Amino acid sequence: MTNKLYGYQALLDDTEMQHKLCRDWLLEKMGESPEKTQTKGDLRIEAIGRFRISKSAFERAWTSVMEEAQNRRWSRQILRARN
Repeated sequence: MTNKLYGYQALLDDTEMQHKLCRDWLLEKMGESPEKTQTKGDLRIEAIGRFRISKSAFERAWTSVMEEAQNRRWSRQILRARN
């Protein structure tokens, strides 16, 4: 039973670490450009691949960063050019 709990705790720790890394990465992206240069969807796809997080974990990180940074330009949608 102890090994099972240890494995679960290790999984939680890894998940929290990946969430923190994603959050820090988003903050860094915002710091690089005050204007949003990628869509939220594109950032989500990149984050899921980079940090092995779920869509909902990305959404939690995004919400946290939006509240902390209070950068309204990043909370707006980017309109994509139609081909």
